[in-house]
Amino acid sequence: MSNSDFTVPDICDAHGDKIAIGDIFLTSYGGIEKFFGEIRAVDCPHSNSVVKELVQENGEGKVLVINHSGDKLCSMVGDQIAQKAYENNWKGIFVNGYIRDIEVIKNISIGVCAKNAFPMKTDKTVGVGTKDISFKIGSVKISSGNWIYVDANGWVVSKNKLEF
Repeated sequence: MSNSDFTVPDICDAHGDKIAIGDIFLTSYGGIEKFFGEIRAVDCPHSNSVVKELVQENGEGKVLVINHSGDKLCSMVGDQIAQKAYENNWKGIFVNGYIRDIEVIKNISIGVCAKNAFPMKTDKTVGVGTKDISFKIGSVKISSGNWIYVDANGWVVSKNKLEF
């Protein structure tokens, strides 16, 4: 299935019993507005060091979902992380938090969604954050291995890849 073969409303209509519908509203900032993939979940309080580690990996068919759990406002993703994710075949980055360098990110052919832009970087404490942890974004449980589908209408999560 290519990125153009689905819409989130069609998924809701056809698979309403298999999905959780996102109730936190994020803005699309990437060069691609519609994307989907298997989730790699990461929770980051105030450092994005684990995000930098993950985007170095082959992200073929995957979406990095980041939960910013810290109380200090900072940007979890900037242009360098988005570019590295694109180079390593990630389908998208979905941030329950903030990003920066949006004027550059909009020209990178990757899906990037976030609450908003905020110009301050994270602190660079290495090893802070947890990979492959479950958390909630709004009422939706996010876990590595689940699937996320995102377009201009919203986002949904399913336990398995959806067939169309």
